[in-house]
Amino acid sequence: MKNIKVKQQYKIAVVANMSAGKSTFINALFGDSILPAYSKATTDCPIYIYSDDDPSNDKAIVEFTDNKPTIELAKEDVPKEIKFYAQKDEDTLEEKYKNVKRIDLYWDFHVLQNSEKYDMDFVVIDTPGPNNTDEHSFKHSETTKNIILNEADMLLYLFDYGQIDANLELNENNLWGLIKQKKEQNPNFEVFFIINKIDMAFSDNEKIEDIKNSSSEEEYYSNIKKHWNYNENIAIEKIKKSAIKYDFKSPKVFTVSSKFIEYYRNRTNLNFYHLDEIDAFIKLFKNIFKNNFDIEMHKYLGHMQIEESLKIHLKLEDKIYKPIKINKKRFKKGKK
Repeated sequence: MKNIKVKQQYKIAVVANMSAGKSTFINALFGDSILPAYSKATTDCPIYIYSDDDPSNDKAIVEFTDNKPTIELAKEDVPKEIKFYAQKDEDTLEEKYKNVKRIDLYWDFHVLQNSEKYDMDFVVIDTPGPNNTDEHSFKHSETTKNIILNEADMLLYLFDYGQIDANLELNENNLWGLIKQKKEQNPNFEVFFIINKIDMAFSDNEKIEDIKNSSSEEEYYSNIKKHWNYNENIAIEKIKKSAIKYDFKSPKVFTVSSKFIEYYRNRTNLNFYHLDEIDAFIKLFKNIFKNNFDIEMHKYLGHMQIEESLKIHLKLEDKIYKPIKINKKRFKKGKK
């Protein structure tokens, strides 16, 4: 009788305080905009994501807390339906979308994939935010606490660049407290600390005197380059200091702009407003770094470093980063 090999699951929980861009980050990480992502807290139940290289497996399994039977969403229904099952009960009028316990999403994402040739399958868990201030806060906190303490083999801990100072303090019920408990249980527990929305630092950097007082466009871009990553590095040091204080001796801290990564990877489906945002973003890098603008821009977006570090940590054989192709002709001098 032929032995059936059972593959081990390695669970990576993505955790964040409310509105840190967690679902947008996961979409950017996998290279496909499937999870619902809005400015308010949207994930009301955990979503377990199984990414492989076989599109015939694409589907979602929805499990409920009441007496409704578990359902399966076909591939063509997932993009339009999953957001309704993941949202809070009061945000929908239809009974079929309420009382969801968990969602298992099987999808052939473009960037980060499991494969039959690996001995282990990784599972990414999109957790509910633990610091929501409404009546769902206890449910979300308990769900996230259970995942961190009892399920997760690794965490991706997201911070909103604009809210870092508010999310550095430790208490027993917040994310730092839960991570500290997990670290005490398992000293080798790995956490990637990720500062999302890093592009917001541009406006802070523009307050630097040299940049603010530039007398010409050329001097303006030259001064931006001179002070490049100034406030970004301050944010990184804040996270490092907190992580070291909570027993992470050499914390791995990354910066990322999930919004712009998603824009690039889904460029053909964007509206004019978002296209203008991308064009302005690219133009900024082009004016600062000239012929090296695409290299510097990809470094700033941050996805390469995170994806490569995950590959090394998970011991995946294949290179999981797929470069984003940019139409440079669109940005030749004289073109808008």
